[in-house]
Amino acid sequence: MYNLISNMRENYFLNVAQFIPKIKCQFVILTHILPDRPELLAAISKIAPITLIIAIPYSIEKKTFTQLGEYYNLLALSLEEMTDPEFLYQKFIEQIDLEVPLIILEIGGYFAPIIEQLRSYLGNKLLGVIEDTETGHRQYEKLKTIPCPIVSVARSFLKESEDCLIGESCLFSTENLIRKSGFLLDGKKILILGFGKIGRGLGQALLHRGYHVSVYDIDPSKRVLALSEGLKIPAKKAALQHADLIFGATGNYSIEKDDFKHIKNGTILVSCSSKQVEFDISYIKENYVRVDIFDHYTRYSNNDNYFYLLADGKPVNFLDDGIIGPVLALVQAEIIFSIKTLMALEGKPGLYEVGSEDRRILADLWLNHFLDPVSGSYLNG
Repeated sequence: MYNLISNMRENYFLNVAQFIPKIKCQFVILTHILPDRPELLAAISKIAPITLIIAIPYSIEKKTFTQLGEYYNLLALSLEEMTDPEFLYQKFIEQIDLEVPLIILEIGGYFAPIIEQLRSYLGNKLLGVIEDTETGHRQYEKLKTIPCPIVSVARSFLKESEDCLIGESCLFSTENLIRKSGFLLDGKKILILGFGKIGRGLGQALLHRGYHVSVYDIDPSKRVLALSEGLKIPAKKAALQHADLIFGATGNYSIEKDDFKHIKNGTILVSCSSKQVEFDISYIKENYVRVDIFDHYTRYSNNDNYFYLLADGKPVNFLDDGIIGPVLALVQAEIIFSIKTLMALEGKPGLYEVGSEDRRILADLWLNHFLDPVSGSYLNG
C-alpha cells in the first residue's frame, strides 16, 4: 500500500515541478527525514541541485536517512548545534558552493537568527528562504530587518488540513506512549495550550473520543472560538492547577518558569509544536530532578511538585514518524511552488506567500491525483 501512495506522491510532485523552470542555483534543505521525504526531494532536485540536506534530529527515520545518504550530502546535527547560530553559520558556509546562487528551504526558522549574516556574506547569491511552519514564520516575522525574500506557507489555506491532522497525530502518539505507564485518559482533565490550527484539530480529536477538554489561548477571540466548539476555557492558572495532561500547541513557550508551580502533581506535559519551544526546558533542567521512567517518558520533581514530560519536550508525533497521509503532499507541493514565487520577487526583501491562483492549481492537481471522483474518497481506499 505504501508503494502505491509513494508512486502517487512522486507523480504529483513531478507534475507540480513542471510548472517551475530549471534555475541556475543550489538548494539547502533543512527538513524531517521521514519515509515521505524522498519523492519531494527528487522533484525539487529536478529544478536545481540539492547541495545540502540538514536533518532535524528529533525526526529521523533511520532507513530513510540511509537511503537519502546515497544520493545527497546529508548532515545530522544535534538540536543544540542547530539552535547555536554561530555553529550553524559555520557549518552552512563550509558545505555550500560560495559561487552558486542559493535558496534555503527550511522547517522551523532555524536560519532566522543568521539570515542577515548570511545575506551580508553571500550578497545577492542568497536568493531567499522558503519556510514551512508557524514557528519559523514567527521567527522571520519578528526580525527587525528582513534582508531577502522569505516565502512562507505557514498560514496558507492549503496548510489548514495538514495542521488539523497534526493534532490527531499528536494524540495518537501520546496515547501509544502513556499506555505503557498504565495511565488512562478516560475521566482525566486535558488542557490544550494554544488554539491555532493544530490546537483546534487536537481539540476536535479529543472531543470525538469523549474526553474532558479545556483550552487556554492568549488571544481572547480564540478562546471564544473554542467555547463555541464545545470546549471549556478557564483562566490559565486554574487550567494548569486542574489538568492531568497538558498539550502545548502554541509554537512558542506555552508554559514558562512562573507557570510550573501551578502544575499539579503527576501532570503529563506533551508538545505538539516544533523544536523544544513549548516548555522552558532550561528552567526544568535547572530546577527539577530528572528520572527516566522509560524511553521518552521522564519524571521531573522538586520540593514543590512533580510532573512527567514526554519525548523530552520535542514534538511527540515524530515518535511515530509524524506522517499524516496524502494531504501532506498538498502542502509540500506549495513548498515547490514557493520556488516560483520567490524567483518572481527578484530579490525584493520581505515576507511573502504563494498566490491564490497557484494554490488553486495545486489543489486541482492534488484532487485529480489522490481522489476518486465518484466516491470522493482517496484512490487507495
